[in-house]
Amino acid sequence: MARREREAPVTAEFRAGSMRELGGALAFVDQVCAGVEADTALAVRLAIEEAFTNIYKHGYAGGEGPVAVRVDVAPRQIVAILVDEAPAFDPTDAPAPDLDSPWDQRRAGGLGCHLLRQMMDEVKYARRERGNVLTLLKTRA
Repeated sequence: MARREREAPVTAEFRAGSMRELGGALAFVDQVCAGVEADTALAVRLAIEEAFTNIYKHGYAGGEGPVAVRVDVAPRQIVAILVDEAPAFDPTDAPAPDLDSPWDQRRAGGLGCHLLRQMMDEVKYARRERGNVLTLLKTRA
């Protein structure tokens, strides 16, 4: 039986300064994840889109600020890391949303963090002296 050569990990980073750069960030993710199984690549893309949007909408209150998006693609997993300088926010502590009540009786918010936890195999948060580090891990099929 022939031995398969191990794929080399791919690491790349994208830096943004505003929400207007979401399209560029997603194009970057698509490029780095080219060749990754479609379901896995889509989950990573959606999770990064949600996290990136939340950083600008909530962390920077609709304003501007730096966000670095790093993606490591390895044979067994994809790790995405988003680093910002927004006020502290730990999405791993966000309460689970009420998915059982009628829409008009639900508290607004919380679905984005729930989405992250559902799409990723692991979500980690760390506070830095100036900002936040969000690590998203997805196991490859």
